[in-house]
Amino acid sequence: QRSRIIKTACDALVDIGEPDFETRIAILKLKLKNHTFSPSDKILELIARTVAGSIREMEGTLNSIICQSQLKNRDLTTEEASALIKNKERIKKAITTEDVIKMVSSFYDIDREVICQKTRKKEVIKPRQIIMYILREDFCISYPSIGEKLGGRDHTTVIHSCEKIKREIKTDMLLLKEIQEIRSIIG
Repeated sequence: QRSRIIKTACDALVDIGEPDFETRIAILKLKLKNHTFSPSDKILELIARTVAGSIREMEGTLNSIICQSQLKNRDLTTEEASALIKNKERIKKAITTEDVIKMVSSFYDIDREVICQKTRKKEVIKPRQIIMYILREDFCISYPSIGEKLGGRDHTTVIHSCEKIKREIKTDMLLLKEIQEIRSIIG
């Protein structure tokens, strides 16, 4: 079982273990309060059992399942969710940040260098924000690391971009479809 040791305000060291199964389920259910769609309890249990690592990785997997369900306009079966989880784990091992940047740049027919420039052109902002969103949600990369890889942007810019895309995919079906197509190219 993985654990972290943290230093408290009293300079004491405390070992914080990985949350148990019930806690992981409770965390997933709490994350669902912000969504209109809720996967079945079986799928939540599958995520809690199979997604090793941080809570952020579990949340990313949950978001992928929700997006896939919205795209298909129906609940995913347990088998579909399981395949999505396995594919996500395989992708994380094989794809680099640079690969994601290149694939999204190519998808939108924009030079990779332009994506990282300090430009506010609409045709560049959207792909850049999608890159940030995918790197955060699918690969659990930290906000500062994403900002650094995309031209030295501040982590607050990355947070804003990820939240913006997260909000927009709930109502913009074209954007959701584009992100799903990009994810299928990546994986």
